[in-house]
Amino acid sequence: MSRMATEIPFHRPSLSELEKQYLLAALEERYWGGGVWVERVESALKVLYDREVVVVSSGTAALHVALSLLLAGRGGEVIVPTWTFTATASEVIHAGGTPVLVDVGPSLHLTPEVVEAALTSRTKGVIVVHYAGEAAPICAIRELCDRHGLWLIEDTCHALPAYYEGKLCGTFGEIATLSFHATKPVAAGQGGALLIRDRQEAERARRLRRHGWVRSTQVPWEYEVVELGWNYSLSDFQAAVALAQIERLQETWSARKRLAQIYSRALQPVQDIELYSVRQFEEAGWHLFPIFWKGASLADKNRLLERMQRRGYPLNVHYKPLHLHAAYRPYLSPSRTFPVAERAYQEEISLPLWPDLPESQAWAVVEVLREELRRFDGRKSVYR
Repeated sequence: MSRMATEIPFHRPSLSELEKQYLLAALEERYWGGGVWVERVESALKVLYDREVVVVSSGTAALHVALSLLLAGRGGEVIVPTWTFTATASEVIHAGGTPVLVDVGPSLHLTPEVVEAALTSRTKGVIVVHYAGEAAPICAIRELCDRHGLWLIEDTCHALPAYYEGKLCGTFGEIATLSFHATKPVAAGQGGALLIRDRQEAERARRLRRHGWVRSTQVPWEYEVVELGWNYSLSDFQAAVALAQIERLQETWSARKRLAQIYSRALQPVQDIELYSVRQFEEAGWHLFPIFWKGASLADKNRLLERMQRRGYPLNVHYKPLHLHAAYRPYLSPSRTFPVAERAYQEEISLPLWPDLPESQAWAVVEVLREELRRFDGRKSVYR
């Protein structure tokens, strides 16, 4: 089969005149280092979430700062789902803690039962990931954390916005983190933010993102480094694009939901495909559109993905579970198993889902996928 040029990107950020207008304005202001535009992003998110907001250079930086605040240099265990991107767990280690990887439930989220079974005397907190933009069972996990005296971080990078029973994801934990990576619902190339319940913790996060220094109020050129921080500042260029994306959030969210409806209708009748189940369609963020090729082996799925890519329809996988990566082997308990995540890794496929994707191309993705599935002979595990 000859290789074709890609016809439909797996992801492309939504671009309007507003992003161009704001980016040019930031360029012409000639500061660039993260000033007024960062403050405007923080103000816009504060209106949305009613939380203290601290903008940083990436979603990973947001997790690092959040964990540094909550672990406070004292170490301890943090429960993390294996079904997530590496930053969710790696930043526990970078902040001096120990990630405890656990399996997920049928919706590929942490469940209270899994969390409770992993608790020890060393457990300090829990990180919940709102996978694909669907809310985790956050109220039950919040109640469990309160009962055991644990803090809760929401990794809300897929869920901007998303709701649980009418309440915004990102407003349940002590801290929530957002990402403005190029593939995220608010796409600025890079960037991230912390949503923080406690005002004093927010002030400390603002210090930490700029090396831990405080400028003198009497002598403008004097400053004092009061604790060791990092250079996690966001540039005005990225902040300007992020602000435009936030102001267009309802528009782009509606577009993602329309595409999700197309995929749902088109794939519902396909015998070997199971759709990802959400509690309330209108409350889900639809950052990803996961489907499951039931009964597939990993080898079969990889062949399907290769054939789709060759035809110009690249799909993706979210995720390879963390416990299968070499870097996390030292943190695994010999007695802990991950059957749900391992089965999902064999079967999960993510379809292209971005706001400017033409509906005709979404239908084309489905049609080519159905063609390729018809070519597969499950009895022999080969394509005809």
